[in-house]
Amino acid sequence: LKSMGKVAILDIDYHHGNGTQDIFWDDPDVLFVSIHADPTQDYPRYTGFSHEIGGDSALGRNINYPLPHGTDAETYLNTLDDALHQIQTFQPATLVVSLGFDTYKDEPMGHFRLDIPHFETIGSHIAALGYPTLYVQEGGYAIDALGVLGVSFFSGVLERR
Repeated sequence: LKSMGKVAILDIDYHHGNGTQDIFWDDPDVLFVSIHADPTQDYPRYTGFSHEIGGDSALGRNINYPLPHGTDAETYLNTLDDALHQIQTFQPATLVVSLGFDTYKDEPMGHFRLDIPHFETIGSHIAALGYPTLYVQEGGYAIDALGVLGVSFFSGVLERR
């Protein structure tokens, strides 16, 4: 993807994308933006803090939005909109979304309060950017709900196409 130009990665999985952050820490052509559980409250506990902004050659190319347990849809969607603004400002050629459904309210491994319709809104907001986008499914352990969460999310994506 980098051969096409700058790349933005948006990680909306419940847990911080510590591996992705590490890989692109010093790459000025990749913006990594992660919305995740506060690492003082949840895994991985050692990375994902808001002061982690990138290595010397890529300062400002790493943006973390740690959110507390109990985060509701309004807070989450406001944070998402701020993250999407950061991506627009970066003006990438492509977008990669690390898509986790473990922000769902009945998720056994998470503590956010997003419900099924919120995933459609999230998909719609991301798709509104209009970038060529690769979606990579990551977390989500409320197995009985994964299908309906996926349908909700991608309904929002497709409504913007």
